[in-house]
Amino acid sequence: MLTQRMQIQAIADCLAGLPVQARSSDFQQPWLACWQGIEQAEPGQEHTALHRVLSAMPEGQQLIQTILSTRPGYRPAIPSLADIAPGLSPIEWVWDGWIPRGFLTVMGASQGSGKSFVATDLAYRVIHNKGYPDGSAVQKPGSNVIYVDGEMVPQLLNERAEQYGMDKRKLFMLLADPGEMLDLGNPRYQDRLTEMTEILKPELIVIDSLSSIHSSGQNGVEDVRALIGYMTRLVSAANCALVLIHHIRKTNNGQRMLSADFGMEDLSGSGYITQAARVVLGLRIVQTGQEFDPNGPREFKMLKNNLGTVPSPLGFVFEPLHPKGVKLKWQQAAPQVYREPTKLDDCKDWLEDLLRIRPDGMRPKEVEELALEMGFKRSMIHQARKELKRHVRNSAGRQSPNNLWIWSEQFLLDVDEDE
Repeated sequence: MLTQRMQIQAIADCLAGLPVQARSSDFQQPWLACWQGIEQAEPGQEHTALHRVLSAMPEGQQLIQTILSTRPGYRPAIPSLADIAPGLSPIEWVWDGWIPRGFLTVMGASQGSGKSFVATDLAYRVIHNKGYPDGSAVQKPGSNVIYVDGEMVPQLLNERAEQYGMDKRKLFMLLADPGEMLDLGNPRYQDRLTEMTEILKPELIVIDSLSSIHSSGQNGVEDVRALIGYMTRLVSAANCALVLIHHIRKTNNGQRMLSADFGMEDLSGSGYITQAARVVLGLRIVQTGQEFDPNGPREFKMLKNNLGTVPSPLGFVFEPLHPKGVKLKWQQAAPQVYREPTKLDDCKDWLEDLLRIRPDGMRPKEVEELALEMGFKRSMIHQARKELKRHVRNSAGRQSPNNLWIWSEQFLLDVDEDE
């Protein structure tokens, strides 16, 4: 298969007597007629045959000028990866392993899950060199941060910044003109953000949120391609981080929406949004008790990473401030999801309580008899003992008639079943 340029090149090469590997089936009109005329010509009559073919075409003069202006033997340079590698920048991170430099990062969650709190917390860490939640160092401490507030509530960001004790001279906002809605699809607002980025040299740009800064739809590729393309070019040129806050699709159950363990397919709008992002982060409330708590702990995790490995999820809780407000308190492990206790869980709790009040230990047969009275089968009591075995030790060999089960407050690292 030959492109139009290649078809013209093949004709020019053939006229110059250069070897050409092409077939008639590779050509389309009007170049097919030119090629066939040259192929059928007597040796040395190729130019005459070409002029004869083209003289019968209304655009013949233009076509022959195109062919004659093509340099015979020309082949475009096609650089290999080895050729371009020296000019490529290495992959860098603003937050090591979590938020890349020069690439788009999407953070998805439901409304009310704390996305804006996380964005404010990250801005504070950059500006005040507080280190990131996993202990990673801030690469450019004291840098500026740009916050694009599509919600148009600057007083809310101001209040949170004051609660954090943030240096607000380092935090800049892109706001809509009076009487307008902020629309980053509008070239005027794009130019304004581009100029702010060029002048301020930020380490972090936060766009809060996609649904609030775009007047067109989000479901079609054509609706978001231009805007996502602009953000991608902006963050690449600025060589900073850009976190685009995004929402997940709504469900009929608001609680389910807040605590849903969602994936990228659950983010609202076109899949092109997450395809264009190199990193996609997710945030949700974790139900850790029998009742759902909208102020409960959060899980912060990575849903996609095209640039490296996926780190383990982190967690955070809201820590009250005096006299008002909250601050995020991060934890190195994500909170565990509550599940209804099973019969085995009840059996384990019963066995632990029993052995705790009998510090001298109990014979396994005695435990089994009491377990049966409580409605626990022999197999279940031994399964419970197996799962608790790093807290339960044998006083003698497992087969010894004098063996006792003894509860140990200390977590036993190495337990031999036959001890």
